Amino acid sequence: MIGAQQQLGRSIAPARPSRRSMRCAATGNTAYGIFVCSASPAVAEGVASSGLDWMCLDAQHGAVTYETLNHLLCATSSYNTKRIVRVAGPWDRAGMQQALECAFSHYLGADGVMVPLVECRADAQQAVSSCLFPPAGQRSVAYPVRAVYRKGVGAPALARYLQDANK
Repeated sequence: MIGAQQQLGRSIAPARPSRRSMRCAATGNTAYGIFVCSASPAVAEGVASSGLDWMCLDAQHGAVTYETLNHLLCATSSYNTKRIVRVAGPWDRAGMQQALECAFSHYLGADGVMVPLVECRADAQQAVSSCLFPPAGQRSVAYPVRAVYRKGVGAPALARYLQDANK
């Protein structure tokens, strides 16, 4: 996705790297992570608490479904391990939304998405657009939701929420 973002001439703030990941990048060391193909929140929490730099919840090939994804994101939200969700492909708009905005709270969503099968500029544009709220993209929002209430109540709160979410 980073290459796709550069081609589109857009700057999308990446997930904040962990302190260890930043040290690894500065020193040329490796950041360690693992793919999680289990739909078990207990397994995902065990991985998140293990000290790895990142974990990828595999909703493309693993047993992780969008029905179980929210439980995995909630179970892993209080750990420093960065959570990436691999979706089905650039056409999987619903999957990207589920990954980025956990049903329980925007703040429990994934730190990023991995979008496979991006084969051309149009695929990259579609994936980026699915991750951003209008006017920058086509990601939908339901209002009122708990995530917006963290910003206040009413139209100004919704505007703040959408602006922050696109950063």
